[in-house]
Amino acid sequence: MVKRKLVPVDSNEAGSHKAKHRQISEQILSAIEAGRWMPGEQLPAEDQLASELGASLGTIQRALRSLVHMGVVERHHGRGTFVTGARAQEGQLRHFRFMAEGGTKLLPVDFNIIGVELTKESGPWSQFFGTPDGEFVHIHRLVHVNDEFEVFSEIYLPADRFSALAKMSQTVLNGVSFRDMLAERFNAPTLNTRQTMACQILPPRVSRQLNVLPGQFGIVWTICGMSYRDQPITWQRVFVPPSDRVLEIVPATEHEIFEPNEVI
Repeated sequence: MVKRKLVPVDSNEAGSHKAKHRQISEQILSAIEAGRWMPGEQLPAEDQLASELGASLGTIQRALRSLVHMGVVERHHGRGTFVTGARAQEGQLRHFRFMAEGGTKLLPVDFNIIGVELTKESGPWSQFFGTPDGEFVHIHRLVHVNDEFEVFSEIYLPADRFSALAKMSQTVLNGVSFRDMLAERFNAPTLNTRQTMACQILPPRVSRQLNVLPGQFGIVWTICGMSYRDQPITWQRVFVPPSDRVLEIVPATEHEIFEPNEVI
């Protein structure tokens, strides 16, 4: 991967219609996308960026604030500025979870990848990615909740960027965090999500996987994940069968995606 260099910005150049801090923020973002700084890595100090880009310290600070607002970087007082996408704390990685009676303990879960394939099948995922005729990596997995019931999920990713996932063994994928792998190996952190939820009849293929009666209703949760510049990178659908267990919905952050060490 070629490391993109930063070049001084001249807001007086012909054809330049953007404020200087905006041009700088876009140049830093382009360098991050090109792999100069990977998720979790620290950017140079503000004065170094100012020197490299030929800008004032105030302009650099405005540019970095813009990148913080976009979810591209995180600023930590006394430590510096870091590219978003480093491993988050365990408590930040859950969208929802099942609680034991009393609501003070989480139910234990187990994850099992049951299929990884390349597919050209179209659906709402292809609409989300904007490639109706594209090829996708399709991952299926089961989540075993407290040895009581199972949850089924399927993940789609564009194959032109993530085809290497289809070559990995199920054993390897069982032991990784998809969110972290996309960020660290593919430079594609999940910075934002769009989610919808519906209570509807579970499809027959899902009913068979979950060992529930045909025609059974359940929760169907769809999560669309975006990376830099709101580029779509993951489309996921989770099927939750009926249960008397309490389902706790955890406030989502901008940087989450369902992953193997989460409850769901």
